[in-house]
Amino acid sequence: MKLYWAKVKSDAKIPTRRLEDAGYDLYPCFEEDWIEILPLHTELVPLGVASAFDPDYVLFLKERGSTGIKGMSVRAGVMDSGYRGEYLAPITNVNDRPLRIIKKAALEQLDEKERDSFIAYPYEKACAQGVLLQMPSVLSEEISLEELQNIKSERSAGRLGSTGK
Repeated sequence: MKLYWAKVKSDAKIPTRRLEDAGYDLYPCFEEDWIEILPLHTELVPLGVASAFDPDYVLFLKERGSTGIKGMSVRAGVMDSGYRGEYLAPITNVNDRPLRIIKKAALEQLDEKERDSFIAYPYEKACAQGVLLQMPSVLSEEISLEELQNIKSERSAGRLGSTGK
């Protein structure tokens, strides 16, 4: 099994991972000075890279510790092994103020009043991580609902809260 990375944009950073880390650090890669994410909105943040890996695996995009504490939530992001396009991180701002993934030079040009009007996340830092997990090969078969309901289960058709936990 090998994970291949390619730059979609020349200034992209190839994702990195230390041996003891669960995920590969993924960095923003866009031309603008910043991407602003309004409160409770989601923006697709370009990451500038694409990948290829064995079909027995899947790569999940997740928050990093430094993004989670800034109120940045990755709301989706299942990267299938056959996808060869640019990675985009769907980042939701769960704060009550706008959030900007902003380049250092652009931040330094703003006056204090404008800097205080949003939450800044440095463009130069990884904004998500990719966790590679092995997917089991499972046979899939259609059966009738009656057959399915006859398969023993402690929970059966119990819905939310039915386990009493």
